[in-house]
Amino acid sequence: MAVKMKRSFLMLLAVLVVAGLLPGAVFAANESAAVEVRFKIGSAAVNINGESLKVQAPYEANGTTMVPLSVITKAFGASLQLQDNKIITLTYNDKKVVVTIGSKTVKVNNVSKTVTVAPVIVKNTTMVPVRVIVEAFGATIGKDTATKEIVIKGNRANSTGGGNSIDTDYGKTKVGDSYLGWSMNYPSGLVLANQSDDGAIVFWADAKSSSHVVVATIKNVGELTSEEVRKEIQAWFDTDEVTLDKRTLTVGGYNVEKIVTRTKEREQLFEYRGILKGEDLYLVIVGTAGKERAVLDSYQTLLNSFKPSFDKSDKQLKDITKVVNGLIEFHDKDYGLKVKLPSGWYRDTDSTNPFFFSKDSLFQLEITSLTEGDTAEKWLQRRQAILKEDFLPSYLRNEKVSEITLKNGKALVLSNEFTYDQKTWHRSNEVFLIVGNYRYALDFNYDVKLGSEGEALFQKTMASVELDTAFVEREFGLIEDENDTAIRTKKLTKKSNTYKYSIELPAFWNGSATDFESDEFLYYDRFGSFGGYIYEDDTVLNVSSSIIKDIRGDKRNTITSSSSTTIGGKSAEKIVFKYLDNSNVPSTDYVYFVEHNGNVLLLVYSITDANATTTALGRLDAVIQSIKFS
Repeated sequence: MAVKMKRSFLMLLAVLVVAGLLPGAVFAANESAAVEVRFKIGSAAVNINGESLKVQAPYEANGTTMVPLSVITKAFGASLQLQDNKIITLTYNDKKVVVTIGSKTVKVNNVSKTVTVAPVIVKNTTMVPVRVIVEAFGATIGKDTATKEIVIKGNRANSTGGGNSIDTDYGKTKVGDSYLGWSMNYPSGLVLANQSDDGAIVFWADAKSSSHVVVATIKNVGELTSEEVRKEIQAWFDTDEVTLDKRTLTVGGYNVEKIVTRTKEREQLFEYRGILKGEDLYLVIVGTAGKERAVLDSYQTLLNSFKPSFDKSDKQLKDITKVVNGLIEFHDKDYGLKVKLPSGWYRDTDSTNPFFFSKDSLFQLEITSLTEGDTAEKWLQRRQAILKEDFLPSYLRNEKVSEITLKNGKALVLSNEFTYDQKTWHRSNEVFLIVGNYRYALDFNYDVKLGSEGEALFQKTMASVELDTAFVEREFGLIEDENDTAIRTKKLTKKSNTYKYSIELPAFWNGSATDFESDEFLYYDRFGSFGGYIYEDDTVLNVSSSIIKDIRGDKRNTITSSSSTTIGGKSAEKIVFKYLDNSNVPSTDYVYFVEHNGNVLLLVYSITDANATTTALGRLDAVIQSIKFS
């Protein structure tokens, strides 16, 4: 029961579109449009509008102050998109700032600027040059001579959510969701500021004060005790909330769990209510500024009006449901996409491109520029070739090419079934559409166990797709498809002056740690990773013995071979072992140890077994053989 509840709650959090997600954090972020950030070089404490956060410590390099990217997004409310694990786009009102890991070029509204120090990943934290970004946001950056703190002052991004005041709906005094099954009085004087794609989270706010109302619906949590409902409520608390009141009420014939809290550092009070009907849990949350509990008194009528039901015959009741005939219409304005998907599908808001998923299916869109002379047929054929290069034959089956007619024209479809473990198979339908100067790749995958139901859902989804191609032609520039056009035989030579070696890597691999003067580097391809690690003042025997011990310490690992080899003219050791990765996908690690100048260079190539093709392993062998020592 507890596992099911936790999974439901985490899934709910994953699909929220309300900024800040948790109510306490949301209320705090909207207290004021003004932003003040204070921090010291070398200190892990960052202060945002009086609230202290612990982060990777800011540092200075070549006169440039580097801070965690998360500090900027949290403070200014900027949205973030990540492409190819290295290109980061920050959107702040009408400004777009693009930074790239490892690149000293920063683009502000497509105007390139050069910075002294490139963004870099430090201990899994993206560190960026702060001045060029916050000044693009119109903020100022200076130093408090008294406290020796660096101080940034600016304003949070304007809300991208919105709607009209709910008081403008003539004759409507109540609001609710007919699909999720709830209703209550209108939160008088507030604005419907945001609503999740499926309507499970609704957020009202007052732009002139810190008053907020949230209604959250958590479906299928099961039968919960009063204490379990209270735990669900407490999961929404911010870190500085102190409980003032906790009790069970009876309102409208339903048991209601009520918790009242006050923040320690911010003068705000919250009242949470949890109502369980069947296996569905409804949470109603009110937050407002004040020191005394009395500030919540004016909300009691609103809170008591909540019902876990919706009366369709009530003419005073406005329906704000997002689910119509069992479908949710998702609209991605950044890509000009409209698509209808069943209830139970969610948008991945962290994805660079439009990406939607359910428990057993996914749908995504990628837009790229059309190159001269290219056609949908040639595009599809290249994709077929890449699939055969990336998957072993026993992990790919039932390939088929067909046509489909979308609202935007005719397209080709490449269908096949693939697996990573020889147990669970997925049906892939890749749609190749060309309109004007752009290519639209629509990918719809589902578990083959869905059978004809999955195929019907694919056809129904494609029939609902609407692409604003005129918007794309007007607003988009050149967008290269790096995977499609990449020359996989092209190589890049990397050198380490510190550790006296060089290595040739495939140019299409993406680097997340690319400083070869440091003691580690890391690159990724689609199905694997390649990393190097320096053990200073050590020996191959010592390092390999330690790692073999760790490998054997995990019962899921099986060493398949251990042998001697040669790297860069030096004696080396190689270990191959199989294991299940974090997703229980069968995978293999190829580990190499070689000693040079009293240090040990450890090289690890990790790849899923389904993708350990002759081509992939040949590529690894070429990388290992390319190493030279000086």
